[in-house]
Amino acid sequence: MKEMALWRSLVGFSAIPALGALSPLVALPVVARAAGPSGWSSAIAGESVGTFAAILLAYGWTTVGPARVAQAPPVARARLYRESLVIRGLMAIPVFPALIGACLVVATDGYELLTVLMGIQGALIALSFAWFAVGVNDPGSIARLDAVPRVLGALVAAGLVAATGVIAIYPILGILVTLLGTIVYTRRILRALPGSWPSFQNLPAVLRSTSVVVVNDMALGSYAAVPVPLVNTTTSVSAAAASAYASADKMVKLGQFLPLTLSNALQSWTAADGGEARAKRVRQAIIAHATLGIAGWAFLVLCGPWASRLLFGEQGAEDSALLCVLGIAFAAFSIRTSLTRHLLFPCGEVRIVAAATLAGSALGVPLMIGLAPSIGTLGVAVGYTATEVLSTAIPLVRAVSCMRRIAELPTEGSVEQEPRANE
Repeated sequence: MKEMALWRSLVGFSAIPALGALSPLVALPVVARAAGPSGWSSAIAGESVGTFAAILLAYGWTTVGPARVAQAPPVARARLYRESLVIRGLMAIPVFPALIGACLVVATDGYELLTVLMGIQGALIALSFAWFAVGVNDPGSIARLDAVPRVLGALVAAGLVAATGVIAIYPILGILVTLLGTIVYTRRILRALPGSWPSFQNLPAVLRSTSVVVVNDMALGSYAAVPVPLVNTTTSVSAAAASAYASADKMVKLGQFLPLTLSNALQSWTAADGGEARAKRVRQAIIAHATLGIAGWAFLVLCGPWASRLLFGEQGAEDSALLCVLGIAFAAFSIRTSLTRHLLFPCGEVRIVAAATLAGSALGVPLMIGLAPSIGTLGVAVGYTATEVLSTAIPLVRAVSCMRRIAELPTEGSVEQEPRANE
């Protein structure tokens, strides 16, 4: 029975969300060809800025929220969802004006509106309900209100962009899908789980509860968001090279949804009970993510140039060295996703994760900025990959001790109910 539940979870939280996450592949080939090199690189630059804005907007809920909700009783779940709505709503007030300004800075002349819309589309992902649905083991809602609408929206966008040449249709439909799905789900949850809203006096404590996670996510987002805007604004990089890097970056970022959805699928399975059985499940999850990471690297090395050209046309990346380096970054990302979500965060080891990410960013971001003018896009890829590898390697020693702690727990125990963010 447990094996059947695991397979249902894998299908529900891996296959279905991955379908929605990879739905841009339906429309992006049309968008890339319609936009041309300058428009394409501007669009991906705006999306990168939006991804960083989403981290500020989410304020840690999408990272630790699933584990916290999975361990919480219904009353606490009602409180957590309301807290997340208030915090993310407050964060939206400063985030969106800053997002628009940043998108205008990185946009190529003539593509300002497209860049801003792509940024808003990327940022609004932080308002999605999916993290909560993962915590309450509700893949059906993700399918009905997120994954399927995204696929349909991408199909409609592809047809309309091809027919009209108006590229802005793609991000506008993406924005509408996120907003409508979140509104419908939120109304349902607020009715199904009645509870009190956080008071003004409680807001500082709520903000502190995920503050360390936010620092970690911001560090992650800073180096993930830097490459494409940096390439797009480096005068020594041609428009064609910037466009090719945008294509390679987009392939990697789309691929990153696979380890993220796999980690969601295994979240409840790895958190059940304690003892050696739980430790074994966590090890298996990390091995699965490592296998996925190596497979992704091999795909980028062997098929990346062909796939990039097939998807994005003349904007596709043909540099095998570039794709090989970015493949290493993908492999490290996949391993770190399981390491943090299945082991370190549930063990309360938020600080070591944040410290590792900050250390990686302190190395990688200057590398990107320093190498871009001299060796171009390959230098940016080297800096980005250095950050991913260091952020994954530093917590490994602490992960070994966490695994021992899990193995020593009673069968019905749990390591920590909340991350120790305020120690």
